[in-house]
Amino acid sequence: MPVSLARPWCLVVLLSPLLACGMGAKAQRPAPAPRPAATREFEKEMVAAHNQARARARPTPKPALPALTWSDDAARKAESWAKECRFEHNPNRGEFGENLAAATPNTWTTPQVVKSWVDESADFDLARNACTRGKMCGHYTQVVWRNTKAVGCATRLCTKNSPFGKDAPTWQLWVCDYAPPGNWVGERPY
Repeated sequence: MPVSLARPWCLVVLLSPLLACGMGAKAQRPAPAPRPAATREFEKEMVAAHNQARARARPTPKPALPALTWSDDAARKAESWAKECRFEHNPNRGEFGENLAAATPNTWTTPQVVKSWVDESADFDLARNACTRGKMCGHYTQVVWRNTKAVGCATRLCTKNSPFGKDAPTWQLWVCDYAPPGNWVGERPY
């Protein structure tokens, strides 16, 4: 199906972990280099958008969901995968959950990417702990997963592997990795 460039195109994808992952010992890392202002702004916007969604979760979680913090480890993992420009989950993401989004360039702002995941809340039934039949809601449940404490994200303008085909060869990819991951089969997000 040809892609119309008159309308922006966007895609989101999520992979749910099915088994718990063990965590090994962590190696000591040198102190990180200072990040550019644009990077710090991206981090702030991503954390703020996630925390706004967590604060607005419905039905209201009791107790309230804790705010997420930025994870440099998750961001490094997200960045290493975003560089690949592949709109599929990182099979080597280890101890992280992951949300992905893709759009034609300049379609979404950082908060709009998170909103695209959170909009799936309309298709999630907490009482049944299930998505509406035929709908996707795992991006949303990862965002509001109670036990998730941190998020790290990356975005990349890509010129290969476009999920939109040859009519839109340049596209933007967002990767957010979550620690610890959510979406465990049989468990409620909160």
